[in-house]
Amino acid sequence: MTFQAFGARGSGSDTPLSFTYVDKPGLGKIALLNALLMVLTLTVYRFWAKTNVRRHIWGCVHINGEPLEYTGRGIELFLGFLIVFAVFFLPVSVVLTVLQLSLGPEHPLLIGANLVLVLVIFLLWGMALYRARRYQLSRTLWRGIRASLVGSSMTYSLLYFGAMLLRSMTLGWSTPAMNLNLQERMTGDMRIGSMPFRFKGRAGPLYGPYAICWVVTLLAFIAVALLAGFGVYGLFGDELKAIGGSVTTDPSNPVPDAHRIGLVIGFAIVGAFVLFAIVSSITWAFYVARELSIFASYTTLDNARFRLETTAGSLIWLVLGNLLLIVFTLGIATPFAQQRLVRYLVSRLSADGIVDVNAILQSREAVGRTGEGLADAFDVSWI
Repeated sequence: MTFQAFGARGSGSDTPLSFTYVDKPGLGKIALLNALLMVLTLTVYRFWAKTNVRRHIWGCVHINGEPLEYTGRGIELFLGFLIVFAVFFLPVSVVLTVLQLSLGPEHPLLIGANLVLVLVIFLLWGMALYRARRYQLSRTLWRGIRASLVGSSMTYSLLYFGAMLLRSMTLGWSTPAMNLNLQERMTGDMRIGSMPFRFKGRAGPLYGPYAICWVVTLLAFIAVALLAGFGVYGLFGDELKAIGGSVTTDPSNPVPDAHRIGLVIGFAIVGAFVLFAIVSSITWAFYVARELSIFASYTTLDNARFRLETTAGSLIWLVLGNLLLIVFTLGIATPFAQQRLVRYLVSRLSADGIVDVNAILQSREAVGRTGEGLADAFDVSWI
């Protein structure tokens, strides 16, 4: 493969980096056409739809005034999905169907097979994330220079699986350290041409915000549970006692309507869950904003160090706005939600320092012929 100097177009050797998102028309037309063709093809067109949206959004991202270029194709994503379906999902579906028909749905062997399947999916989840990132980077060019991801997807997947296990065993307290390890592995494997990204830092600064969010979440759970419990008891305390046999009923004290009480309790539980989810999401937005900012500050390219200015309020507005866009348009406006996410990150990203652009040569990494089949099958790639 021919080597190409990054600065061959006349840029200076040592260059600061600037990032801008430049909107261009056409996304609405893409969204409507994608929605129509998705319906007509029974969602098969989603691979080409995803490619069309990426090509538009990538072209809006400018680094030092030069737009990114996305060179992926829908057929690559489609073939990747077919390979994963034929190699993994089709054989698994056949085996599970045969076991269910021959042994019955309650047979221990079938239950064990389903548990093994769940375990395998968890083992492969990190691989799906890694391979999706690898594909996207390999189809991303800036001034003709291709990005890449050079590590092992299996190694990353095992690290990801171990992180999930450790989080569950530590009630989440290993999350900052594990997220740091995963980010260090992913970022350290990234390249722009021949130049590697670097990631180095400590998890210590994350534990203060994490501890605050963890404790607030626990207190919120207790408060919501007590609120729901006392509310139900205040409304139906005497009737609940009567149902339990603590109160003797008579003609002036009719038998309580257990069905009505159960329905109200059910609504109370659902309401408490929704309230807790809202409070928890708002709480953890503070940690996510802090983690994004710190991880960006730990990332360098040559002599440039990145900064990402995120706040909990802006993240909440981003997520809420995207949710409303998707729900109230029945998914048609999903490309605009994806655009809002990329615009948010690019507009808040900056870099201190300079990059020796003339030292960056074209990547020598092999480019795969198929797309992120595993990621599409697991639905882990949102854009």
